[in-house]
Amino acid sequence: MDKREKCVIVGGGAAGLMCAARLIRNGTVPLILEAGARVGRKILVSGNGRCNLSNSGVNEGRYNAPEFVAPVLEKYPYSSVINWWKELGLVTRTDEQGRTYPYSNYAGSVLNVLLDSVSKAEILTSCPVKSVKKEGEVFKVEHEKGTVYAENLVLACGSGAGGGIPSYNLLKGLGHKVTRLTPAITYLKTDKFKGLKGVRAKVYARLETPFGSMGDRGEILFRDDGVSGILAFWLSSFLARNNCTGVLEIDFAPDLTAEEIKREYGGRERLLCGLLHKALADKLLREGGLERVKNYRVKVALADKDNQAVCGGAELGALDNNLQSKLHGNLYCIGEMADIDGECGGYNLHWAWVSALAAADNITGAEK
Repeated sequence: MDKREKCVIVGGGAAGLMCAARLIRNGTVPLILEAGARVGRKILVSGNGRCNLSNSGVNEGRYNAPEFVAPVLEKYPYSSVINWWKELGLVTRTDEQGRTYPYSNYAGSVLNVLLDSVSKAEILTSCPVKSVKKEGEVFKVEHEKGTVYAENLVLACGSGAGGGIPSYNLLKGLGHKVTRLTPAITYLKTDKFKGLKGVRAKVYARLETPFGSMGDRGEILFRDDGVSGILAFWLSSFLARNNCTGVLEIDFAPDLTAEEIKREYGGRERLLCGLLHKALADKLLREGGLERVKNYRVKVALADKDNQAVCGGAELGALDNNLQSKLHGNLYCIGEMADIDGECGGYNLHWAWVSALAAADNITGAEK
């Protein structure tokens, strides 16, 4: 006899685990189906292993669809999300940029707290879902290990950043349209920095595109095929949203004026290695001298690998403010399954949490 569950969650990532934790707190124990060998894999590698789980500066303007995100963020403000984490057992800390991390500075703390919170749930790993069909008032979910009928179905399969692109086919099979999928929060691709792999620099970088420009100070990390680091990740989201290339303008000494650099190093350029990493200083001198320190321009494109997120997902017009489908009642698309992406800095994980809370509370009829 096939099983029947009050709620089935497809995907044991950040959003799926958070949804399960809230459901259990509200009195409903879900079944979690995870395609991978373990749940929470992406949590462990987020934020370079530290898990930048939120940002105190979160607001709708940090996302690609502010009008859709705003009511969810209003219902679940930053303070309530942090208090919920505290209730689950996680202590957090926030840096000067507003980025929020586990106090331990260890992503495993986030996953361990979530795993403890969902210990009552049945979790089937290495269990990809093959098909989903609506049959009357329930969803028939066929998976690697059998069939289950779900009164409520939560799709939390993640994005292509975690190997989840086939999961969008589940949405399409239920009549939902999926917008164009593009890598996001990834490095900026260029071949102009070969030989600088591993070199870091604190800079001001500005990205210019046909659709506008944006810039900020921060750290970049060179690789043989491009520019990485938090600042590059932030800029990459602009390329992803506009599906374009751009020109990256870098100031390698934002605390100094061009005149100060010329006065200090003019006539003794070899000592520029006292200001910048020697490999970087040598490159700038070869390619134009001291002027390149304050104004280095290079064409960049969005890398198509090593992305931490994806732009695109279920069209938002078919979802309500609880992330419930307008086509099929009791079907939910949370986290990266919806066409929501945020800037680098904790905003995407914050969306995973609040979208999961919204769905879970709606399923159980619970007040926040």
